[in-house]
Amino acid sequence: MTVIDEWTGRHANALRAALRLTNEAFAEHLGISPRTVTKWRERPEMVPSPQLQEALDTSLRDAEEDAKLRFAANLGLQPPPPLDQAALKQLNNAIGDLARVLARLQVADPQR
Repeated sequence: MTVIDEWTGRHANALRAALRLTNEAFAEHLGISPRTVTKWRERPEMVPSPQLQEALDTSLRDAEEDAKLRFAANLGLQPPPPLDQAALKQLNNAIGDLARVLARLQVADPQR
């Protein structure tokens, strides 16, 4: 999930669009005035108050998965690629082999 360290008007507007809400509906959703939502749109660099930051965090956390994907896309963020399970298994095996080699080297030469 996308995590926003500090919300700005740009982030808030991207969330509003991802939720497919009008300014008025988004304001009602957050319990604020529609004018505040309009300000975020007009001033994308604006940083909302800590209480609104929390409300936006909650709104994003509670959003449906498709809305979260739209939010990330609205911000130009790419989701992380899925892990290749076969490559992960090979890596774990290699780490195990390396640990065994190091253990044998330490037994053979305790000064290492």
